Amino acid sequence: MTYCPSLNQAYLLGDIMYDLNRINDCLNTKIVGRTIIQYESLDSTYSKSRSIFNTCPEGTVVLSENQLKWDVRTGSRWICYPNKNIYLSIIFKPATSNLSISKFDFIGCTSLFEALNSLYDIDLKIKWPNDILIRGEKVSSISSQFVVKNTGGVIISLGINANMNKEELELNGKTPHTATSLMVETGVQIDREVLIGEVLNKFEKYYIQLIYDNSVESAIDIYNRNLIIFGKTIEVTNKGKKSRRKVYAKGIDSEGRLIVKNEKGNDEILIPGETIIKYEKNA
Repeated sequence: MTYCPSLNQAYLLGDIMYDLNRINDCLNTKIVGRTIIQYESLDSTYSKSRSIFNTCPEGTVVLSENQLKWDVRTGSRWICYPNKNIYLSIIFKPATSNLSISKFDFIGCTSLFEALNSLYDIDLKIKWPNDILIRGEKVSSISSQFVVKNTGGVIISLGINANMNKEELELNGKTPHTATSLMVETGVQIDREVLIGEVLNKFEKYYIQLIYDNSVESAIDIYNRNLIIFGKTIEVTNKGKKSRRKVYAKGIDSEGRLIVKNEKGNDEILIPGETIIKYEKNA
């Protein structure tokens, strides 16, 4: 594990929040997590990752104990709770620029799903395009953004509710039936270093398949098998519109777009960010 030398003393040498050696012991990667920088508090790990993008190698991970801002796709705010949750961003520098951001969303979501599924005995589902649910309540969310629009540089950010208890969730106005934490669901304290290591392992697995093998089939299969709306009739509306219509959800394609059968019986492609789905209560 290394640090970016150009960052000087930006990370906290004398006040380490995470045990980076323990994270390193959990890694089976060659790219992702081989450089980790951590902070006590940031506006967002994404903003910091963007500002240091040019000085750090591919796979650099930015960690923060506290994040002051975490905007998810719908414009709402994710819970930020210091010393309890996980906030991190990963810098990717694929050689090709012919990649959609939604493709990174779905491989990121699949990576996180697999990491959680491998560590904990909980009933996980995926909410299109970028949320992980337990019993219909959000436990994590992914956000992918180009560093510069339509370039090869991508930053994937995530937040995980790890060790918040029910009272802390309630204080943040996120219950009932909107958010949960891994500790609430498992009944035990979550080892965040182990979880981070497993998340990074899964990210590298699917990133390598995407970039070097030009394949996303295994990620699509896992995503669709665990998609909460897969094989269901749902109500959708275009962003900014009021009228709703019913469609049948068939799953995502290789670009992370949702394929549905519309009222005319024809297949239709729905784009993340342009489509609003009415989910059932608790979903």
